Amino acid sequence: MRGIELRQLRYFSILAKELHFRKAADLAFVTQPALSQQINKLEKTIGVALFTRDRRKVELTPAGMMLRDEVEKMFDQLQTAIRKTRETGNEREYRLSIGLIEYTNLPFVPPALMRLQEVYPALKVQRHEMNASMQIEALFKRVIDIGIGVPWAPLPSDISLRTEPVLTAPWMLLMRENHRLASLKEVRIDDLAGERLIMFERSVNSMLYDDVMARCRKAGFTPNYVYETLQSQVGISMVNQGLGLMLGAAYVFSIVPPGLTCRPIIDLDPLNVHIFTRADDADPLLMEFMELITEEARRMQIAQDASY
Repeated sequence: MRGIELRQLRYFSILAKELHFRKAADLAFVTQPALSQQINKLEKTIGVALFTRDRRKVELTPAGMMLRDEVEKMFDQLQTAIRKTRETGNEREYRLSIGLIEYTNLPFVPPALMRLQEVYPALKVQRHEMNASMQIEALFKRVIDIGIGVPWAPLPSDISLRTEPVLTAPWMLLMRENHRLASLKEVRIDDLAGERLIMFERSVNSMLYDDVMARCRKAGFTPNYVYETLQSQVGISMVNQGLGLMLGAAYVFSIVPPGLTCRPIIDLDPLNVHIFTRADDADPLLMEFMELITEEARRMQIAQDASY
């Protein structure tokens, strides 16, 4: 084990899953040359090649496959050891209070929670339905531990608040594949004039709702909202049934049912998802969840950017 660093094994594990140096470097939050350097050091230390590389693809060697499987077991055992150590040294009950809007259907949250619960099996999660501005207030009142949302007003310059952007997503228009706008590569706001539209209720995010309304009126029309919903799946179902077209962030439409398609709305500003915590909160449980959220969101960002 002399000369082998834990970060090298972590980089190796990510690359072994992605089999793509740029994607693995993005997920590891390092530059591609730095990742390559650490993988080369690991191979030299072990004394065997772990990957074969050419301009078209990266593959694991038989030795690399063996190390991938064993390293995965090692990380599982390490997580168990850390959990048991914490339970032995600290008899606290593990709870996490999260503020978010259920409508947004953020796909990176469930896998992050699942991974966290692997380390803390007795973890109890409490969700509070609140938008970004409400989350910030709830953090200061210690009602929640972490908020996940889209701020539309300028964030407060308060040193007691920690904010971190984790995902940027374009506005999308969901429609049936046979709709006239489906033939376009991208949609503009004025393309929505006269269309039957499905939108989230204003209470979900009043500033965001009002901004879309103002952009439409500036384009010369008032949007025809035939239905406003608090549940994104209800809106998607209505599009499927032919009621109208639905506006939403790309992450809301991460899974598009057969027969439907999405097009980006290019003249609406992208939505930036942030996580909010108290700057003085260094609880290990919270820190670990933040790391997992950031990693899963980064994975989603890479897949989203490749799609659009």
